[in-house]
Amino acid sequence: MEKDYDELWNAYAIEFNDKLENANGGDWSKLDEIEQEIAALWKLACDMYSGSFDEFFLNWGFYCYSYAMRGIKRVAEANKTLNKVGVNDVYKLLENAYTKVFARFKNDDRIKSYSDILQYLTEDDDEILEKTYEEFDESLGPLLCERAYEYYCETLNKKP
Repeated sequence: MEKDYDELWNAYAIEFNDKLENANGGDWSKLDEIEQEIAALWKLACDMYSGSFDEFFLNWGFYCYSYAMRGIKRVAEANKTLNKVGVNDVYKLLENAYTKVFARFKNDDRIKSYSDILQYLTEDDDEILEKTYEEFDESLGPLLCERAYEYYCETLNKKP
């Protein structure tokens, strides 16, 4: 029987999100680096599967994005030593979407909260975000869930 890594990742990583949100009141600094990455990757996968990259970014902001990207980079490096490829594609996909859509708002005085960004998105932005969602949903999301689960749970044996 083939493993459903989306379900395995969700069941594993949700406990780290619970530790962040419920045990520590959403204070990222109370988690170690690995726990931050797992919680951020859980938020990424949930929001990407249920909505889009903009939903993830606008819900959780730059810090969560940066923790997720650090986690993707860590998983990609571990996979490289095992001659497994593909996780770098997730990194490039999300970095491209962030750079082309959200980075320009970093020092924009009009933006008081992340939700303010929505009113300034263009049709080009929407197209980039849609393509990001499609590529993640169809192939890169399942790959990320599999490789993240293998790395954090099976290799590191990290417990919440």
